[in-house]
Amino acid sequence: MEEITVPAFKIGDFVRCVYDMFDFFGYWYDDEEYEFFPFYGVVVDMVDDEHWFTEVVYQIYCLDGQYRFFLEDEIERVNDPMQENP
Repeated sequence: MEEITVPAFKIGDFVRCVYDMFDFFGYWYDDEEYEFFPFYGVVVDMVDDEHWFTEVVYQIYCLDGQYRFFLEDEIERVNDPMQENP
């Protein structure tokens, strides 16, 4: 029987994303912050890709206007202050 993966994020969630694999063709020094990390954006789609990955792949529309793909363990939800209890 096939396992059903329950996504940790839903469409419309505002998230912070950081790639686990860094840019292969670039380099920056450890004491300098990489200007393109982290990415902030909204989850617009998700795919349970069983052929390549063992987790859900999310399509994120980032604040810089680009669509990017991240794995579930590369994403964290940004807290919504309106939903937190005082």
